[in-house]
Amino acid sequence: MRYAFHVDAVRAAEERLLAQQSSPDQLMQLAAHAVADAAAVMLAAHPGHVMILAGSGGNGGDGLFAGALLAQQGHAVTALVPETCHAAARAAFEKAGGEVLKSGSTPNPNTSLPADTSLLIDAVAGLGSGRGLSGQALEVYEQATGIPVLAVDMPTGINAETGIAACKGAVHADVTITFGWARMGHVLAAECGQVVLADLTLPGATSFSAMLESLAQPAGHIANEPTLESAYAWRPGNIETAHGIATHPRPVGCTGPIVDPTPGISSDKYSGGVVTIAAGSDTYPGAGILAATAAVRTSPAMVRFIGDRSITSLLPELVVHPDLDSAGHAQAIVVGPGRGTDAAAQAELAEVLDGFISAVIDADALRLLARHPELRARLGSLPVTVLTPHLGEFTELYEATFNKDLDLSSGKAAPLQELATALGCIVLLKGRNTLVTAPGQPIYAFNAGHSYSATPGSGDVLAGILGAVLAQIHLEDRAQVGRTTLTEIITEVLHAGAIQAHAAAIAAKTPEGYAICSASQIAAAIPRAVAKLLRAAR
Repeated sequence: MRYAFHVDAVRAAEERLLAQQSSPDQLMQLAAHAVADAAAVMLAAHPGHVMILAGSGGNGGDGLFAGALLAQQGHAVTALVPETCHAAARAAFEKAGGEVLKSGSTPNPNTSLPADTSLLIDAVAGLGSGRGLSGQALEVYEQATGIPVLAVDMPTGINAETGIAACKGAVHADVTITFGWARMGHVLAAECGQVVLADLTLPGATSFSAMLESLAQPAGHIANEPTLESAYAWRPGNIETAHGIATHPRPVGCTGPIVDPTPGISSDKYSGGVVTIAAGSDTYPGAGILAATAAVRTSPAMVRFIGDRSITSLLPELVVHPDLDSAGHAQAIVVGPGRGTDAAAQAELAEVLDGFISAVIDADALRLLARHPELRARLGSLPVTVLTPHLGEFTELYEATFNKDLDLSSGKAAPLQELATALGCIVLLKGRNTLVTAPGQPIYAFNAGHSYSATPGSGDVLAGILGAVLAQIHLEDRAQVGRTTLTEIITEVLHAGAIQAHAAAIAAKTPEGYAICSASQIAAAIPRAVAKLLRAAR
């Protein structure tokens, strides 16, 4: 994972570096080398014409200087340029042989993509991005459906601080290149696609990343899980130029190595951490099956199940108990998926919250928390509690906790941290960008790179994986939690999400390409996902 910073910290660092320039546009030209390098990597996978959408400010300058470098390398490059733009960058672009199209505020039928365009570079707004594309720029972008998009700093129309997308004209990038460290918008917005970082160092000056770290604490952490085969071969090392040194763009990386669940020479059915699954009902039996299947596929240890013994016809590995009182000891429990919200489910959740083991609270149990403040008051009693809402469940729980409407106009980060602090829990907000935080912690996020897990039942699968992962690290008492830092626990929560994301990609892959998949297919693919992650770590 990599650091992410608030926009004001990024601007402050940039101002410090600009003051250290020995010549005008030195930092901009250094950034342009990194942009051109990222573009070259993407063109190696999809050769063809380059179209640049240039803005009037520094971001447009980055794009035009990069276009000049690409033209010098022999690429055909066209730029859509507004009347007012960075003059030196435009001059360099035209001198290198780039073609300029003048941009206007209204569509122009004569403005169109070259037939062989294989890369669109969005260099319109950068950090100032809030409004979407309009006029001819929007027309060109809409023509580029299916063409890879490289965004410079931030996709246009995606707020660099909040990650909120403009209602119209927001760019969805395949790759976003940024400098130093990531911005909070990259953490929060899936529209950024794969985020790659290039560090910039002017001669005799500190690097962009080091300057950021000296001025502020990271506000977040970001990862991109390599769930799908990448078309782009990112390169290590540095780009040495007359303007300074830029690193080759590098991906922000994955969530890190998972705990190896492989049984050792002294292992038994308990040593991998026992998890209890309290999920499913007569009304929603599938949720229990999916959560239990996921736990069995994730854990080498025993999985207990609270419910009907008939489930053993599908999962003979389960040890079934009629209720929590009769269940043996476990290191973690999952409660809520498909359980219902009746009096029996409420009593069961109360019993879980009066217990002594770490808990994953999902689905119906989240709704019970929203409806019963006395249950919310008990959340702090467990060693570790992980809440796993989707946005609808998050909204209901937030509004019940604070007795006010959820306002997402400034993004998800602040409300997520508010709820985690108020309830004293780790909160995982599900989505293509999975967001995780805890009291006093920044936002941690990873982009799955796909939405194949956005299918009914996939949340039940995630809950089962989470329960098994928490059990594996044996967080069964506060003393153990005290020896395991909150950051380490959050990391394992992220790993559970990564296992699900990889399993979904595996389930969606067919000989003909990627397609839809079901939650049961995702659960079945968990062992392969674990193997893939273990192999990557080695």
